[in-house]
Amino acid sequence: MFDLIKNDKTFVVFDIGFGKIVCLSFKLENKQPKIIGMDYQKSEGLKNFCLSNSDKLSSTLQKVLKNTLGKNFKNKNNIFFSSITDINSIQKKNLCKINTGTLGVTKKDIRKIFKKNLLESKIKGKKIIHSFPQNFILDEDKITSQPITQKCNNLGISSLNILTDDNLFKGYENCFRKININVDNFFDSGISSAFSALTEKEKNDGVACIDIGASTTKVVVMQENKVIFSKVLPLGGNNVTDDLYKGLQITRETAETIKILHGTLSPNFNNNIEIRINSVQQKNINKNILFGIIKPRYEEILEIIRDFVFDNIYTRVSVKSIVLAGGASKIYGLNSLGENIFNRYCRISMSGENQGFFSNKPEFSTILGMIKLAQNYKELQITKKILSSKVFNAVDRLDNWIEESYA
Repeated sequence: MFDLIKNDKTFVVFDIGFGKIVCLSFKLENKQPKIIGMDYQKSEGLKNFCLSNSDKLSSTLQKVLKNTLGKNFKNKNNIFFSSITDINSIQKKNLCKINTGTLGVTKKDIRKIFKKNLLESKIKGKKIIHSFPQNFILDEDKITSQPITQKCNNLGISSLNILTDDNLFKGYENCFRKININVDNFFDSGISSAFSALTEKEKNDGVACIDIGASTTKVVVMQENKVIFSKVLPLGGNNVTDDLYKGLQITRETAETIKILHGTLSPNFNNNIEIRINSVQQKNINKNILFGIIKPRYEEILEIIRDFVFDNIYTRVSVKSIVLAGGASKIYGLNSLGENIFNRYCRISMSGENQGFFSNKPEFSTILGMIKLAQNYKELQITKKILSSKVFNAVDRLDNWIEESYA
């Protein structure tokens, strides 16, 4: 295997969420990631699912970076990656075909069809951030995952491409450039979460990863270790907080606190809790009232997700289980509610299990997934080079990847 990144490099990954921004740095030791620093801060400069103030976002990015790297803040060996969450992102399936010779499929054919597939998948105003090969098709009737040396007259490839809004993408790039950072690759936050939260067996059998964050919910379906569906919905834990704020006539800060400390999706037995309205006023609230406000909103969120995922017959049949991640998945009773709504086995992500600080913290699923993606980003570099028309610079990297994946 050809290493594209030397061992002296420090990987720095940013998870830019609408609730918090996380920065984490790590190195590879014996091909295993060793975390060397981390920080997270409340998100600034993002509003209504958009970049509203680039200076504020740049300032927050710089703050978490300095707190993470310390004196190594300006080290030239740092290599940067970031997540991106776009409620207007789209998935585009593409089928691309080329004519082949009579001697069997070669690496040259694979290289040619990958280039053609990426270039055909471009959409004006959108930026491809992921391209997932699904299958190779030989002479329009034989499907295979290993086409090298097989004889056919024409070779096809089906792919699922994830595209984000080009203006949002460029806006994030500019925010990093203001603090002298060039991001090597952007990862879809939902894809990142799935790579962290799901087991190999789940990804092979068929599973939906549902990451419920502060303002958005990311849904990714995988089967046979392939991403077959991706969607970002403008729903999240903040909707629950707003319901409590309005229903109980308390501040949003107090609503968020009682949601975290006392929120539940299982009925209580008329227990009362005392909450502080301000520095002098307190209020007694029955827990069943909280339950009556919180549960309907979670039901609505899960039902909307179910309708989006199961509207497609292919994904409906593919999904055998559900994995729930993100900060809003920590509420008690969510897995049982999910099983009732999806009619599938549900579990809460344990991606940070036995990882110290991250143990049982599904709100960090995305950043943990980015650690995995950052180590294996050769394919993303290829995509980036081809789409920027630097095709010939990508040839050697593409050959190496083909050698490892299909030879």
